[in-house]
Parts: sequence; C-alpha cells; structure tokens
Amino acid sequence: MNANDAMLTGLTTAHTGSTVKDNAPNAPADASFDLVVEAVAGSALGNSGAPYSLTISAIDLTAVSQPWPTLSLRQAFDPVTGWTLSGAGPDYRCSQTLPIAVPGGPGGPLAGHTLQFVASLISQGAQSVSIIHGDPFVLV
Repeated sequence: MNANDAMLTGLTTAHTGSTVKDNAPNAPADASFDLVVEAVAGSALGNSGAPYSLTISAIDLTAVSQPWPTLSLRQAFDPVTGWTLSGAGPDYRCSQTLPIAVPGGPGGPLAGHTLQFVASLISQGAQSVSIIHGDPFVLV
C-alpha cells in the first residue's frame, strides 16, 4: 500500500460480542448487534495522528429509506483510535466494533427488512478517500 493512503477493507454485521459475519445479526431477538469496521493505512499515514472522518449510513433496502441517522465520527490515525502495526510489514490496520441499536427493538417496525451499511473514510484535505459497503442483512 502507498505510504500515504488509507482504505476501508471490511464492513460486517455481527451478533453482539462477535466478529463473525452474520446476515441476521440480531437473531433470535436482540435489541442490538455489532458493526465491525476494518481499515488499513500506509506506513506514513497510519501513525501520523492526522485527522479523518468516518461516516456510516444504513439503507433500508426493503422500504428504500434511511432507518436511522448517519453516524459521523471524527477520528485520527493513531493508537487511541485503534491503529496498530499490521505485523506483516510497515503498514497499519484498524478494527473497530460499533454497537448498533435496532430501532423499535426486535419485532419492531424493521423486522423482516433487508438493510445494508455504507461507510466512507475521508482524510483531512481529502488526500485519502475510501468507500465500502457491507453485505445486505435482515433484522428480526
């Protein structure tokens, strides 16, 4: 990877407390689930402390709507945010687990709906930009 680049590499829904992909992450009847976001950055950027924005949106593919507000996180390429050396070279990696509350809870208005997450990472000055979408999933 270029020393000054960053890229989102994973956006996965998982049962709360797990990192394993789950297409029905709140089954059998949980009020929340986890969203796992993974990224890599080059050797110069990964520990630079440079700020970036991580924006995550959910799309209700069944109703063709946005089921809850967009999540906008101001973060930095530093250990506090979770950036660590990859172990396989000079690059850095980051994995974050974000708890997601199911609007209306299990069996609520989104039960049976298919949803999908989309995320973007934009560094200050837009020197590094990455977009990723997760696989569709169903809420119960």
